[in-house]
Amino acid sequence: MNKFILPFLTCALLTTTATTAQNISDFKTYKTQKSGELDAKHLFETLIGEGVVLKSYSITKTPSDEAYGFFEDKKSSLGMKKGMIMTTGGITALCSGNTSQAMSNMTHANMEARNNSSSKGTDCIELQNLINKGQKTFDVCFIELDIVPTADSLSFNYVFGSEEYDEFVGTEFNDVFGFFISGKGIEGEKNLAVVPNSKSPVSVNTINNGKHSYSSRINPANPSYYVSNIGGNLPIEYDGLTKLMQIRQAVTPYETYHIKLAIADVSDNTYDSGVLIEGQSFVSYERSYNVQFGKNESTIDESYKTLVNNLVKLYKKNPEGKIIITGHTDNEGDLKTNEDLSCERATTVANYIKSKGIGADRIIMNCKGETQPYYSNANDVGKALNRRVEIKIGGALEEYEKKKLESETAFVAEPSKLLSNYPNPFNESTTIDAYITKEVKSAQVVISDMSGKTLKTIYLLERGKTSTFLDGQNLTNGMYVATLVLDGKVSDSIKMIVTH
Repeated sequence: MNKFILPFLTCALLTTTATTAQNISDFKTYKTQKSGELDAKHLFETLIGEGVVLKSYSITKTPSDEAYGFFEDKKSSLGMKKGMIMTTGGITALCSGNTSQAMSNMTHANMEARNNSSSKGTDCIELQNLINKGQKTFDVCFIELDIVPTADSLSFNYVFGSEEYDEFVGTEFNDVFGFFISGKGIEGEKNLAVVPNSKSPVSVNTINNGKHSYSSRINPANPSYYVSNIGGNLPIEYDGLTKLMQIRQAVTPYETYHIKLAIADVSDNTYDSGVLIEGQSFVSYERSYNVQFGKNESTIDESYKTLVNNLVKLYKKNPEGKIIITGHTDNEGDLKTNEDLSCERATTVANYIKSKGIGADRIIMNCKGETQPYYSNANDVGKALNRRVEIKIGGALEEYEKKKLESETAFVAEPSKLLSNYPNPFNESTTIDAYITKEVKSAQVVISDMSGKTLKTIYLLERGKTSTFLDGQNLTNGMYVATLVLDGKVSDSIKMIVTH
């Protein structure tokens, strides 16, 4: 099956479409600077919420310097006000509103060679494992993070959008993305980006409203989690998007976990896709509770007061993390009404908790309206379960800082240096330990081959004793060098061996 791209639309049509959408000035994107390490650091730090430590980051692959950046949506039309966006194209033109169902690599400001659908694919082993054998990935955007949760559960929120909707639903042009996690208690790498209550990866073919053009009709797949933008009702270029999705994963407190955020075009390099990750939504928490509400109701039922009372008693015994309260509704009614109702529900729960002696400074409140269903709204049972307020007890950083300080006692007055990497030789991955003094402003571990070619730069954000994860899956057998660069100067290096 071959795609075709319509000519760029006239200004008259652009103007007409924009007026049907939410005010497009409410949605904005911002690039990070090409050489702006502090800007990139700020971008990834904006993702981190309660109870999570960001140790390091690496921008492994991008199709362009504008493939990722900040986004801001004043009206929270997707359930998020701000965060990070990563794409298979570019972010510059995404906030124009949906100007065309055929808009494709036009979202990319630097379109060199992108109209050539026969160009070579870009290898990404992790994403290749999610698509059919023989298919290729193109325009991969791949970012890695090392994080430490301080409680036993990890969650964060995202929205997936694509220009492949709805024309190419059910075809091989099933643009793919994944959020992969590895670390203690997790076997190998686990893709967290799945359809709620299933193991199916989120994609154009697994969440959609079916296909109504070209060849035979294809029935919808999980349409409760799909938002059509064909009519241009949202201030973003993508023809379709998912609802706000939440990732949840059990973890071990104070252990380091490696996160890979990856997205790619599949089968060709046209019709871009993107993922928007909500700012401060990377949260670790000890417990999660749901308070259910009746239809259009915002009063706490007496049966749930007992649950909240017990929660408050537990919290008072160890009040380190904050209480995160998020209101939700089903999809009956309009977006604004449901957002207001979710706020009423969240406020009711927050006020009840405050009445039991918990200070307002210990409570974080969010309102999501109907944008984040955790169950299908296709039936009454699912709708009833979505009429909820979720309460989480966030992890606290104090214990992590205490443990970290204890591990650093042997390094008093020591200079910054690489300590070791283990295992070595290694197959899939190795951990690199380092000690960085507090005075250092910029710390990087540069991975290169024996010819001196730089393969990856990992930015270390922690000071004191720290570590970072090096993925060897995309490295060939041989010897490599990890070089510690501090404030622009080479400080130390170690050799590593990869054996697959």
